[in-house]
Amino acid sequence: MSESFEASKVGTRNHTVEKQGAYLQESHQTDSVNPVTPAGSMMHRSPSRPQLDLSGAAIHGSQEEDRTPAILLPNQSDDISHFAIDIGGSLIKLVYFSRHSDSSKTPITPRKMCGLLERRRESLNGGSLRHTFPVLGGRLHFVKFETNKINECIEFIESKKLHPCNIIGESTYKDDASEGADDGAVIKATGGGAFKYAELLKDKLGVTLDKEDEMDCLVAGLNFLLKTIRDEAFTHVDGQKQFVQIDPNDMFPYLLVNIGSGVSMIKVDGEGEFQRVSGTNVGGGTFWGLGRLLTNSKSFDEILELSQKGDNSAVDMLVGDIYGGLDYNKIGLSASTIASSFGKATSGSKDLSDYKREDIALSLLRMISYNIAQIAYLNALRYGLTRIFFGGFFIRGHAYTMDTISFAVGFWSKGEAQAMFLRHEGFLGALGAFLSYDKHGLANLTSHQFVERFPMGAPCAGGEIQGPPIHDLNGKITWMEKFMAKGNEIMAPVPTSAPGTTGVGGFGRPLARSGSLRSDSSAALNVGVLWLVPTLEPFPLLKDPKRYEPSTIDLSDDDEREYWFNILSSHLPTLVGTAVGSEGGTDGAKRRGDAFAQAFRAHLARLRQEPAAYGKLSLATLLELREECLREFHFMDAYRAIKQRENEASLAVLPDLLNELDDARLLALIEGVLAANIFDWGSHACVELYRKGTIIEIYRMSRNKMRRPWRV
Repeated sequence: MSESFEASKVGTRNHTVEKQGAYLQESHQTDSVNPVTPAGSMMHRSPSRPQLDLSGAAIHGSQEEDRTPAILLPNQSDDISHFAIDIGGSLIKLVYFSRHSDSSKTPITPRKMCGLLERRRESLNGGSLRHTFPVLGGRLHFVKFETNKINECIEFIESKKLHPCNIIGESTYKDDASEGADDGAVIKATGGGAFKYAELLKDKLGVTLDKEDEMDCLVAGLNFLLKTIRDEAFTHVDGQKQFVQIDPNDMFPYLLVNIGSGVSMIKVDGEGEFQRVSGTNVGGGTFWGLGRLLTNSKSFDEILELSQKGDNSAVDMLVGDIYGGLDYNKIGLSASTIASSFGKATSGSKDLSDYKREDIALSLLRMISYNIAQIAYLNALRYGLTRIFFGGFFIRGHAYTMDTISFAVGFWSKGEAQAMFLRHEGFLGALGAFLSYDKHGLANLTSHQFVERFPMGAPCAGGEIQGPPIHDLNGKITWMEKFMAKGNEIMAPVPTSAPGTTGVGGFGRPLARSGSLRSDSSAALNVGVLWLVPTLEPFPLLKDPKRYEPSTIDLSDDDEREYWFNILSSHLPTLVGTAVGSEGGTDGAKRRGDAFAQAFRAHLARLRQEPAAYGKLSLATLLELREECLREFHFMDAYRAIKQRENEASLAVLPDLLNELDDARLLALIEGVLAANIFDWGSHACVELYRKGTIIEIYRMSRNKMRRPWRV
């Protein structure tokens, strides 16, 4: 694509903007463009920002009446986005960015256009624009594929139209006039497969992979997550997650244990300051390979599922097996401590077929998890580190794996070191590769500028919400109707056998409070879409914005959480009726309402089984989840009809109310805001009161009940 730019001409008659091969860039805050590049010259270009298509651009409005009439861009695509890829030995991880659906429709005024051109001219004189762009609002998506199914990944990229974006990486660029010009996109990639599959991706998609160092990407990805995503890191002990808020000013040093096909252990001392200090070839690939040979399983997740039902004491030799069922107290080993993984297979005349696949799977999982944890602790001890982050798609949110690692680290360190896990564990490398684009401030965003959303329009299996979500509304509704016909059996938990002496050092199999433990083999994939809103800023009067927690209701309490689950469930029929009524009560609206109700129930069922499935649970996130489900089925404002009715009633009584308030208007305004917030947070009593009257009665009653010595 030619980047030569012919000066834009705004005509007084047809009000059109002419251009040849022009692609400008726009943001919500500052308008800037890439410099003109003479034919044959070399330049660095930023690939991270979508580019504007000015073809067919036209002035909107009268130039005589409006000094800066808007310029409409009729050919601007809503699909503009870009991605980075991490191709490992076992899995492909994809991180891609898409703009907000309405952001590309922002008109460009002639004044802004002049600013774009002026910046372009300035850059020709040696100026650099590489760090002057603010990041665009948009969304970050996370997707994974098995490496041996790379064609599925290629089909996904094609279906999302991620590759024909004319994104040029930080490599040399040739003008169309140059010999051997290549119009293909240059995509950031990392992992060993970035070399192995480079030609395949070029043949299939026409893209060139710009390969980034794997360790650089892992560290950059984790640093970004710890700084910007609230509730990214958590501990996992006895089957329970506890989220840990990391202070960005106190992140370093730490040990990153990345468990992929093999294991790398990286000591991180600061931004861009790290060294690989150790590793082992016994990792996720070992577990998967041996698991397939020993259990004949077809996938990694199948082996994890098998381990849920296993008893490794049938395969492992325990201390008690050696000492007649007794502990070895002198050196602090309990009878249930594993003395030798798979040790019992050395005696007797049993063949492989005589052992249960489930027992083998759990024994294998324990062996590899325990050894990785012990090597990690020894490296942490060597460098005086107490904080260890475990990443990579080996863990996958699997409760047994995390509890085994946590116990081992705590056992050997006597509680001084801490194992921590990550919700985006498998996407560190892909995210780091994504950040390696000249990203115009993306890494400088802070946690309050991200909103994580979990849309429910996709198939749900084994109690897990799978992705990516279905984007076609009819497809969502049709699928949810099938879901309703199937019934709630889809949500049934995975049963487990009774706990036994199956652990390491006396550590028993973790059980959830319900008496059954979900495998969570894909729980790490339950990461939502990150909505980037870079213009958001925290309230300036907050004493400590990083530690501010707006949700005061503690949903970690079982009774409190169940109370609110019941409230939301019981209110659902009313909400559906209100939403459908606001859409005219049509048959189509009723179908969408039924689909929404089933989708939200699926979310609640998921959260009942594991409250931390989507991160730290709060009432605010529950309500936002409900709103996201409504939006998913195109109910943009469920209370639209009610608002209209109440607005008309309020305007009718407004003159009388103002006369009543007289000089105490400010105090009444504050009382009214408090009353409105009480109602807005869904108080059950307020809902019942509302059914018997209007919001005016609630307002008056709230004001009367809130009589107190106010400090104004």
